[in-house]
Amino acid sequence: SSKALPNGSLTPHLDKGRLSFKPERDEWGSGLEAMQCALQLEKKVNQALLDLHKLATQYADPHLCDFLERHYLNEQVEHMKKLGDYITNLTQMDASTNKMAEYLFDKHTLEGKS
Repeated sequence: SSKALPNGSLTPHLDKGRLSFKPERDEWGSGLEAMQCALQLEKKVNQALLDLHKLATQYADPHLCDFLERHYLNEQVEHMKKLGDYITNLTQMDASTNKMAEYLFDKHTLEGKS
């Protein structure tokens, strides 16, 4: 069963007892639009991790604080920075209207792994 969340960004799906979240759509207008949506999702995940870290601090749980800091928080910031750089490059290349620019970005920046 699935239901849209109030913000409409993710839809939870229950599959074999596991809850997973999928984007509200599978089709994207451009690579730039997909990167912008990915950055918004990364920001939401980062905020959730920061909120969890705040709770761990309030409830004096140094192990959880350390775990989040070591394994998640720095990595999230790095991912957001990388996505921000990709968005800047795609915008400067006018990739939303120039499919050749999007192709070249994919080939040279993402090494065709998308």
